[in-house]
Parts: sequence; structure tokens; C-alpha cells
Amino acid sequence: MSKFVIACGGTGGHLSPGIAIGQALMEAGNDVVFVISQKEIDSKLMAKYDDLRVVKTAGTPFSLSPVKLVKFIFTQSRALIQMFSLLRKEKCDVAISFGGFTSMGLSLAAAILKVPLVLHESNRKPGKAIRVLGRFARRVYVPHGVNISRGKSGIIKHAGYPIRQEIKKIPQQAAKEFFGFDADADILLVLGGSQGAVVLNSWAETNFPVLAENNIDVLCVCGPGKNERADTSLPGTDGKIHQIKYLDFCDNMNAALSCAHLAVARAGAGTIAEFARCGLPSILVPYPYSADNHQLENAKCFEKQGGTVLVRQPDIGTLLGEVLSMMKNENLRRTMLKNLERVDSLNDMGKIVEDLTFIANNPR
Repeated sequence: MSKFVIACGGTGGHLSPGIAIGQALMEAGNDVVFVISQKEIDSKLMAKYDDLRVVKTAGTPFSLSPVKLVKFIFTQSRALIQMFSLLRKEKCDVAISFGGFTSMGLSLAAAILKVPLVLHESNRKPGKAIRVLGRFARRVYVPHGVNISRGKSGIIKHAGYPIRQEIKKIPQQAAKEFFGFDADADILLVLGGSQGAVVLNSWAETNFPVLAENNIDVLCVCGPGKNERADTSLPGTDGKIHQIKYLDFCDNMNAALSCAHLAVARAGAGTIAEFARCGLPSILVPYPYSADNHQLENAKCFEKQGGTVLVRQPDIGTLLGEVLSMMKNENLRRTMLKNLERVDSLNDMGKIVEDLTFIANNPR
């Protein structure tokens, strides 16, 4: 048995793949400790996993603002001291970081203590944490087709996106019943990622009358603190009542992904991987202010693979037409489904677990 410490907090895009890798390592008989941030979103996502060992750490994102920079230095220093103690206490064999501000303390502590450090980058454009910390890493996993120049041979390996065990397609009727939709409802899922997206929430509310008129129900996951709307029902041309349901947070994502016929969403790497796993065609509206515009790169790649349609946020006025067209085009969605199966085949965690086991048993 080997011991792993995984830093994966800060956003759902870091936490979800960290949980997935941890679950796979535990299933293989290893001991795992998860390091998450003190943000509410981390606590909410972790709440359903009462069998996991979790440590919360200090830390804030880097900023050039004088006040925020002082806070960054102070909190990261606290995190570094905490991670020194954790690695020594646990006698950790491998430290794994998924990027973001939560990864800094563990990564630096591992480098200083000469604990093998492994980094995982989910996006098409590596973030600052990965770029800075890569020089200390024994291994850096990046998406297929992404290349990072590093001095040591063999440090870069291509890997898919780790997906949690519970994220899988379930019978659509059971998923609809879970959220209170009719068994024959055509459902649009609007999803802004773990943080939510005000623009997409507003779009769903504004356009629901037209969607209902076209006999489409809507499930909108607004994001923590961004749900200020009441569920609404309107008649459609089919004589039935159609609903828009708003959720502040969804801890049953396999049901949300399984009940829908189409999704409108941001373009986080985790969202894309889960659409592929559950066979859900989508229209992606990348967050235009993401670091290094990585969401746009994610969406472009996914569109080339035939799994989505890309609509940039400045062109959101075209989104309704795209939704109505795709909801009526069953042949297009069926073709997308085949493409999604091909994309999902790349997300094989078995090779990652095998490589991590090798690193744990060969620390130098």
C-alpha cells in the first residue's frame, strides 16, 4: 500500500478530478488524503464523501493588488507550513496537485522534502500554477494533443480527464422523475459550472417563454448564491405545461446530465468530460475571462471532435436559435452521441493509476 496526498480544491474543475483519482487509488488498495480549500464550494462538493480523509488548508489566489498580494503571501506561507507537517506525519509516497492556489503549499513542500510531485492539468492551456510548479515535478499529465516543453525526458504524459465513479448515465425516465419533470419532457440543461454563470442564468430566464412555447422544459443550475429566481410553468403548443426549475447547487450530477436532451454550459474541462461520459450533446459558451482564455481553447477542441457547438458570449443572441435547431434535430444529436463515445474513450484512469503506482514504488 502506498500513501498519496492530493491537493485539488478551489473550484469544481480541480476538486472533481482529484476525487476521481483518489477514488481509483483507494480502490487499488492505497491510502489517500485530500487537501481542499476553505471555500464553501469545496465543502459542498465534499459533503457526500464521508468516507474520504480531508484536510482544509489556507490559501488565496495570486494578485498584483497590494492588499491581495500580502494576503496571498500570508496564506500561502501558512499553507506551506501545514503541508510540511502533513507530508512528514503521513510519510507520503507521492504528492499530487491539480493546479490552482490550493496546490501551491503542497507542491512546494513536496519539492523541498523530495517527495515525488505529480501535476495534472485538465485544460488545453496550462494554468500559472502548473507552469510554475512543473519544474519541480516528477510527472505532468496534460490533455491529449497538448505539448509542454520541459527539460527532463519523460516528465510529460498525455492523459484524459479523471471522472468520479458516480458520474455515469442512468435511465432517463428515473432522472426526470428525480427532478419532477414529466416522463416525456424534452429537457434543456443550463449549467454554469461549480461557480455558476449569471449570464447563462439570465439567458434561461429571459428565453424560457419561447422555449416553453416550443415544448422544452429547462433545468438551470445557477451556482451557489446566484439563484434568485422562482420556478415557473408556462403552456406549450402541445397543450402541456412546461417548467423551468432553478437549483442553487446540484449534488446529483449524473441525474442532471441523464435527464437532459441538450445542455448549454460553460466550457470547463470537467464539464466537457462529464458530457462525454453521459452522452449529452451540448452548446458551449466559454467564460471569456477565464485564465489564458482556456475555456475557449477547450470548447474549440471539443467542437473539432464533433461533441458540441461553440457560441461565444458576445454572440449569445444566436444561442436561442441554436438551441431550438438542435432540439429539433435528432439526427444531429445522434451523430454527436457517437462522437462523444469516442471522446470518452480517452478518459481512461487505469493508465494514470498504473503510472502513479510506479512512481510511488520508484521514488527516485
